[in-house]
Amino acid sequence: MTEIILRELNRSDIDWMTLVGQKVEIAPGARLPTVDTHSGRFYLVLEGQLELISPDSDRSHPGIVTYSSGDVVGFFFLLSSPSSAVFQALEKSLVLTIDCQLLLEEFEQDAGFSARFYRAIAMLFTRKQWQIASRLPEATVTESHSIMTKTSFSMFSCLHDSDICWMTSAGKVKELKADEIYVREGQSLETLDIVLKGNLLLLVCGGKHNALSLAFGAPPSSQLRNIAKAQPGDILGATTFLEMSPNLYLIKTAQDTKLLSVPIALLIPKLQTDLGFAARFYQALASITTEQLYQMISRLAGSVPSYEPGCSLCDQSAYQGELSLSALQELSIARTKFHWLLRQLGIKERT
Repeated sequence: MTEIILRELNRSDIDWMTLVGQKVEIAPGARLPTVDTHSGRFYLVLEGQLELISPDSDRSHPGIVTYSSGDVVGFFFLLSSPSSAVFQALEKSLVLTIDCQLLLEEFEQDAGFSARFYRAIAMLFTRKQWQIASRLPEATVTESHSIMTKTSFSMFSCLHDSDICWMTSAGKVKELKADEIYVREGQSLETLDIVLKGNLLLLVCGGKHNALSLAFGAPPSSQLRNIAKAQPGDILGATTFLEMSPNLYLIKTAQDTKLLSVPIALLIPKLQTDLGFAARFYQALASITTEQLYQMISRLAGSVPSYEPGCSLCDQSAYQGELSLSALQELSIARTKFHWLLRQLGIKERT
């Protein structure tokens, strides 16, 4: 992950983080302070290796996910619901820690830094998702994503009305039939798509495969695995856009679907010349990838219970997909903006 930080942040960004941050050595077996939405600490692993463990596990229990040089932990203030995480050093480690409030204040003053920082976070957390996805069964990956889509509209809470207007003017509506292959694995994406209506499946090959042959339409050598479903409000192509790499999935419609497709050839210059838009756009991607990663980790750890219909709720417990009051208010605003987008494009909402 080191190359992402060094590539995405410029020298002044790193100098500022060094100035306001503190370098902390973590002894083998020692734990970082509990990282939650209220502690407000950001950690960048400079040296060594840490592991994420269940809050109630003993020190000998194997970790859930490992973090090494270049990885970021403690950025959970982007989450829509409370979370807690415990990080334990596997070896002598060095971390840079920064008060998240200082970061937020700097974001307000420097839109360029905000854009570069949020972009780096989105890339880091996308990579981390792929590292742990192979450890999760198909049902768990899909369930984690379905929980996250309750807050997928949150990207619209990050964008201004003018940002949405630009996307509607730069993009065009695509209509896809049910069971239609939209993009094959290995093919490049030329647009960033917002799902307006319907839904699509994101599929990957379960075993060894040749991305080149798949890109040219050869049948997969192994059974396709459904890892996620894209629903209205979701973004297609974010991972490919961030990495500027071939598409990682076969994307196929599950029903008649409409997309708003924004050409990447127009989006990139907009992000380069409008730093305010870039900061808000990458903040939206960072928020989504943070939520996805947290849900994956929570399912892997089994540390956050799921609510079962008919069961009593416990006031002292947090549940999968549970949103705070402020998050619900943001979600309401985001849904309003999304529905406004549909009306601007002449898309009828389901009744």
